[in-house]
Amino acid sequence: MQRVVVELEILHKSLDATIEESLAQTADYMDRVGADEGYPVIFNRNPNIPWEEKIFVRKEQYGKYRIGVWGM
Repeated sequence: MQRVVVELEILHKSLDATIEESLAQTADYMDRVGADEGYPVIFNRNPNIPWEEKIFVRKEQYGKYRIGVWGM
């Protein structure tokens, strides 16, 4: 059985701070359920930011995990 963690986050602070917090939380969930993959999805609700800046995909290293971060 494949286990994947998808964590939903709303951007409240800076993007960097939100990503750092979500990486720690996603890695913790991955440890708990034995998941090989984790993806925090960060929602930017600021109407003044264009979609071109809100949408992104990146990979971040957090401890032993390579975690995919999605922004929208």
